[in-house]
Amino acid sequence: MKESTVPVPLVQAAVAGDRFAAEELLCAVQDDVYRLSLRMLGHPQDAEDAAQEILLVILTHLGSFRGESSFRTWSWRIASNHLVRARRGRLERVTFESLSELLGREPEADAPAPPEAELQLLALEVRLRCTEAMLLALDRNLRLAFVLGEIFALSGDEAAAILEVDAATYRKRLSRARTRLLGFLRARCGVFDPENPCRCGKQVGPALGRGQLVPGELLLASHPRPPTRGSRWSWS
Repeated sequence: MKESTVPVPLVQAAVAGDRFAAEELLCAVQDDVYRLSLRMLGHPQDAEDAAQEILLVILTHLGSFRGESSFRTWSWRIASNHLVRARRGRLERVTFESLSELLGREPEADAPAPPEAELQLLALEVRLRCTEAMLLALDRNLRLAFVLGEIFALSGDEAAAILEVDAATYRKRLSRARTRLLGFLRARCGVFDPENPCRCGKQVGPALGRGQLVPGELLLASHPRPPTRGSRWSWS
C-alpha cells in the first residue's frame, strides 16, 4: 500500500464518522490486506475470509485511530495481529522436511505427461505453490517478519512498528526466517541455484499424478499478483 493511496483528509473524515469516507478508506486498503493474508495463509479462500474479518476490525475500530502512526502502519498492525492469531489455514501443515521429501520423490513410471499447451502455466503453478509452501513452513512470527521485510520491502523500523517489537527483535526474526529459507533453497531449488536438480517443469507430471495439480483449477497461477515494492525475492 502506498501512503498516497490513503489521503489524510479521507482518514480524518472516516474517523469522524463519515460512512462514505469509511467505505472509500476500506477500498484503499483492502488489496494489501488481502495480499498479506494470502502470504500468511496460503490459500485464496482462507485469505479472503481473513481479509474480510480484518477489514471489519479496521472499520469498527476507526474511532481508536489517533494518528500516532500512519494509517498504513495502523491498519497493517491490525492485520498482522489478526493473522498471527487466526485459525490455522488449510495449507498450514507443511514443514521443510515434508516439502523436501515430496520434491525428492522419484516420479511414478506412469505419471501423466502434462499437456504441452498448458505446461508453462502448470509449471508456474508448481513454482508458486512451492514458494508458498516454503513460507508456510516458517512459524507465523518468522513468516510475518519475512513477508513484511522481504516480500513487501518495508523498512526495519516500519516493520518493527507494525509488529510492536523493538528493532533488534524484528531483525532477529527476519534473520532466522532468511536462514531457514535460504538453506532450503540452496539445497533443493533449481530456480535459485541451477546446479540443483529440482525443476518446476519436472514436478508437473508427478503433481498431476498425485492429484495435487488439476488443469483448470489453479489456485495461484491464475491469481492476480501485483508487483511488490522493491522486493529482492523475484521468485516469490
